[in-house]
Amino acid sequence: MTTSRTRLAAAAGATALPLLALVIARLAWNGELPPVVAGHWSGTRPDRFSDTDTYFWIALTVCAAATAIAGVVAVRGGADAALWLPATVLVGWTVATAWIVSVAATIDAGSPEAATLGWWIGIPLLGIPWAIATFAVLPRRSQSAPHDPAPTLPIPLGPGERAAWTGYVHGRWAGVLALATALAAVASALMGALWLAVLFLVLALLGGAFTSVTVQIDRAGLSLSSWNVRWRRIPLDSVDEARVTEIVPLEWGGWGYRFTPRGTAVVIRAGEGVVVTRRDGRPFAVTVDDAAQGAALLNSLVTPRPAG
Repeated sequence: MTTSRTRLAAAAGATALPLLALVIARLAWNGELPPVVAGHWSGTRPDRFSDTDTYFWIALTVCAAATAIAGVVAVRGGADAALWLPATVLVGWTVATAWIVSVAATIDAGSPEAATLGWWIGIPLLGIPWAIATFAVLPRRSQSAPHDPAPTLPIPLGPGERAAWTGYVHGRWAGVLALATALAAVASALMGALWLAVLFLVLALLGGAFTSVTVQIDRAGLSLSSWNVRWRRIPLDSVDEARVTEIVPLEWGGWGYRFTPRGTAVVIRAGEGVVVTRRDGRPFAVTVDDAAQGAALLNSLVTPRPAG
């Protein structure tokens, strides 16, 4: 097994530790488990209570699911492992220790009503540095250059020659999300929850921005806009080259505006897209129709035909 595979397997295996801790705690406390524990906290005092067994089985299910997901990710060994494994570690640790802390605080106080968090609150928070450490030890997949050459125009552009390309991509899911959150905003306003209405309205606007995205390439670089409002630009002088690739949303962390260890991406749908490699080595990807034409023009703008 290579070093990279060993580190990947170790990171995935560590996700099982919260599940193991949860089961061990349950067995250790089996004779003194209270029937009810604090299920939710307001500051350091409980404000809601849960059946101990029900809470345990919910926590066990979540931790088992996190462990299973981590195992699948490790077996696949995809580029998205650095996104999924820290998340499964954080979720598993937080859920497992939440149950353990609630039971421990209840036993220590003698009743769920008298329980206080105290220093116990720091235990679930340890999941954050653990997730960061998991991300740090995971192997990084090298971005090897594709074998196919970067596309260019059949006839190179001459100095000062102008050219522009515009591509479009539409996202049905974003439209559905925008409509649903807009309706939620109206319902919240009618119920008097104005702050919630504002939140849903902002989400509706953000979702609406991805219903139709325009990608433009010209001598200014690559720009993205929605409703004629430009919201992202990659300057031409920062572009090294552009290539066409099939974009799989899960490899870029999902849909929408994604920030992942692999790079930054605007993923509206699965399928072809333009991947721009900037001069600092950072990639930027966007799904768009007729990506080859856009990439060819961008490469030709980056390396124009010499004068004479």
